[in-house]
Amino acid sequence: MSTRAGLSRRAFLGLGATAAVAAGAGLAGCAPQSSTSTDASGENASGGASESSWKTPPEEITEFAQEIDCDVVVCGHGFAGITACRELAEEGYRVVLVEKQPEETYAAVGNEAGTLNASILKERGVPEIDPVEFYQNWMLITGNYPNQELVMKYAQNSGANMDWYLSELTEEDFATMTTAFFPKTEHQLDELGGVKFWPSVCSFYGECNQTKIHGYNRAVAANGAEFLFGTEALYVVMDDGQVAGLVAANADGNIKFTCRAVVIACGGFGGNPEMLADLIPDMAGALVGEEQLTSMSANDGRGIQMAYWAGAHLETCPIPGMNMKGLSVPGKMNCLPQAVWIDEHGKRFCNEFYPTSEQRGLATVYKTRKTKFAVCDANFPEYRQYTIPQHAGFSATEENIAALQESLDTAYAKYQGTYEEPEQAEGEGGPGGGGPQTTVEFIADDTLEGLAAQMGLEGEAVTNFVKTIEDYNAYCEAGADQQFGRDARVLFPVKEPPFFACTFDPVLGETMVTCGGIITDGEQNALDENFEPIPGLYVSGNDCGRRFGYDYITPIPGVSLGMAITLGRECGKSVGAFLG
Repeated sequence: MSTRAGLSRRAFLGLGATAAVAAGAGLAGCAPQSSTSTDASGENASGGASESSWKTPPEEITEFAQEIDCDVVVCGHGFAGITACRELAEEGYRVVLVEKQPEETYAAVGNEAGTLNASILKERGVPEIDPVEFYQNWMLITGNYPNQELVMKYAQNSGANMDWYLSELTEEDFATMTTAFFPKTEHQLDELGGVKFWPSVCSFYGECNQTKIHGYNRAVAANGAEFLFGTEALYVVMDDGQVAGLVAANADGNIKFTCRAVVIACGGFGGNPEMLADLIPDMAGALVGEEQLTSMSANDGRGIQMAYWAGAHLETCPIPGMNMKGLSVPGKMNCLPQAVWIDEHGKRFCNEFYPTSEQRGLATVYKTRKTKFAVCDANFPEYRQYTIPQHAGFSATEENIAALQESLDTAYAKYQGTYEEPEQAEGEGGPGGGGPQTTVEFIADDTLEGLAAQMGLEGEAVTNFVKTIEDYNAYCEAGADQQFGRDARVLFPVKEPPFFACTFDPVLGETMVTCGGIITDGEQNALDENFEPIPGLYVSGNDCGRRFGYDYITPIPGVSLGMAITLGRECGKSVGAFLG
């Protein structure tokens, strides 16, 4: 059981507290991308030393403005961090949670939490979910890659842990909670292509948001926990292969914690281009032109770095990003599976309604970045009602269907030359679409040939397009897609004029957040190079690996937050058992 060379004993001699803080905080930042690929052990493909700067541990800090003794330090005030902290505090342990955001501007990220069988959902009539059925479905979608213990822990403990997490909410707070895709609309699907989905999500977009709920949990934990905002974790202190403490820094200087356990829940590495290239090599290698790996998250990967420096094993398969592979949000292509997708040659190129939305657009990763099209006919408002409760879904409410019809009518009026721009009151927005869907701008034509011309297709591509639609309509009539195997229940013909299309200009490489990094056991105890647990080192939330497969998935919308809440508490229980 070893730590990475260099973490332990090269002192910052001659540096004062302020300089040491600055040096420590600057380590492993957004360095230029390495041109050398690395394996899990940190060696590059040719066997030499890794050129990835983030894998080099910081020098030891020896001057401290403060020293704190406690049982456990939790790094990160995200969903996994706050629930692990609260659980440990309620068990009677002395916990310190460090969070780099300042307290006065702290904000939780995300609002939807997917959960199985939470009491508030059952009270509202949301159907209960069999945890075993959910688990089997999850493993089917992910190709049996995830840590089976973690997935089953989520399935079996989700309801109780969500009840616990929401225990301090008032009736007024719950009144602001919504559940996407519930009540179920007429044509909403629960299963497609053998994959199952559930509308079992607690969404807090109103006055009671997740930041407020975190505050409730923090107040409960305060009896046994201390919270240090504006404080950044720097590295884990190891002694003879086990956790002995943590070093952090804030505006007052460096802090040394002496503790037996550390929980790392720092939220991934989306803000670190070098780590994105190293740990998501499949997408790094698939980029073209000016595409870059980017993220909506600013998290710099410090949690994964700290665990790695302490001897933890990195995931060896590419780490999934949330909605990274071919998903265009908001509004197009993956969000329009009921349409027919056409490439620049006038041909279909995939099963448009593959059930798992995050995997639906995988084909676009390996296609040219030239404009693609989603094509439909006058009956699209009816077909659009065949939806699945998932991210990139569409809630087929009367309002949303009316907004879709308005978009199509607008396109046809523009085609006919009769469109007049409506007056819009100041501050008034356009119609929304539910979930990550917004209003789509369509083009329209009375003939397929005319639509092809408006799409910019020429010559053979026009011939291909007309024949492609004819063949597809024949598959619809026969009830079997002989080209890409689209489920018969969602084969919607393109026969009745006017015909419509919208464009999709693929630019790939962005992820919302990253979803993994460190391999753990079922207790979320980080594993070393031999897959043995490292005593006292625990990893949860988006730093914890092997929870998803090739990409993020949503058989329930919001499973990222739901899993972090559930497994964060379960991680706290595991740490408590270790300390006890």
